[in-house]
Amino acid sequence: MRVELRGTAFSTFTLLILAVSIISGQQLAQRAYLGFDRNLYPGDDKLATLREHFSYTGYWLSNPPGERSNSWTGKRRLLDAAGFGFLLLFNGRSSDALRRRAGELGAADGAAATGAARQQGFPGNAVIFLDMEEGGRMSAEQRAYIHAWVDAVNNGHYRAGIYCSGIPARDDENVITAVDIHD
Repeated sequence: MRVELRGTAFSTFTLLILAVSIISGQQLAQRAYLGFDRNLYPGDDKLATLREHFSYTGYWLSNPPGERSNSWTGKRRLLDAAGFGFLLLFNGRSSDALRRRAGELGAADGAAATGAARQQGFPGNAVIFLDMEEGGRMSAEQRAYIHAWVDAVNNGHYRAGIYCSGIPARDDENVITAVDIHD
């Protein structure tokens, strides 16, 4: 899908499907929710047009991958007023950054994620997703980082999720990152 908004292309999107039980019976209905995920905040003037296409947005609680600042900070109320739901994201560290003290870094980043969520006004029990950009089989350091991050987020009264690849990593024996993390 590609959405054009006054010269700005949005070709990255995420799709979230939730199963919701119908109150009147035992049937289970499924409804799809289409959202977008961008490293840079698209701009206040684009929210109405984006809302025509998307029901939620990825919302960075940390600097997005490759960025030196976070342009999403302080935009929660405006996005909420525009009718968006949220996929809370926290940028995970690269494997190179985890060579030492992976567990300590995971705990510190998990605490930073919950602190940012609180500061931005997101309610406790919301799910915060750790964005793991590197795919394939997770190293011992990456596992230690993920486990410490999850523990810190859960202990901070939020719920932890992982935002990662579900596509086989051809350069790593076709390992699917999501399956590797789950296992």
